[in-house]
Amino acid sequence: MTTRAERAQSAERLRSEAGQLLRQYAALLQSGRSQPQAWADLSAHLRSRTPGHPLAEVCAQASAAEQAGLGAVVGLRRALQNSSAPADLRETEVLREVLVALISLHALSQTTGAPLSELCRRAAGALDEATALHAAIRTAAAGPGLTQLLLTLLPAGGLGMGMMMGASPLAVLLGTPWGAGALFLGSGMLALGRWWSSRLIRSVSQHV
Repeated sequence: MTTRAERAQSAERLRSEAGQLLRQYAALLQSGRSQPQAWADLSAHLRSRTPGHPLAEVCAQASAAEQAGLGAVVGLRRALQNSSAPADLRETEVLREVLVALISLHALSQTTGAPLSELCRRAAGALDEATALHAAIRTAAAGPGLTQLLLTLLPAGGLGMGMMMGASPLAVLLGTPWGAGALFLGSGMLALGRWWSSRLIRSVSQHV
């Protein structure tokens, strides 16, 4: 079972790979490849390297729509509709973010006449900045997370030290009304503090 940190790293890896995909798409368009040819090239490349990769499926959908004469946007919209299937919620959010960006870039290019390759290159730069920002947030949150862990373990360490010194903290906590009250109140405050600090760390990541 993957941990929260591993899921976050997987999502960031997908965002970084999406930026590379946009750059490759832009380079193919600038080299003179048409949109159908570019999507077919990307689909073949990704499927040969990682057949089950989410971006490989996106390229395959876009390529199939182009070959059918429907346009890449139709394939991208189909991929967007099917993007709720992956098990990892964070990867799904990143994939939907990339698909919405691709659909918007095609629409903007068709509406304004702006070169699609240049728009894709700028979007790739934005994805790189987002990847760097999320990595910085994860690094900054590591310190408070470690502090939270130490504060959670501190009471247990105090009990252990008391027992090593010959005292009987458990007998006091479990055998007297005042001790039981202190244990109940302390456990509640510890759980509340852990919940509050986790909420603060999570809210920073989500809002930024």
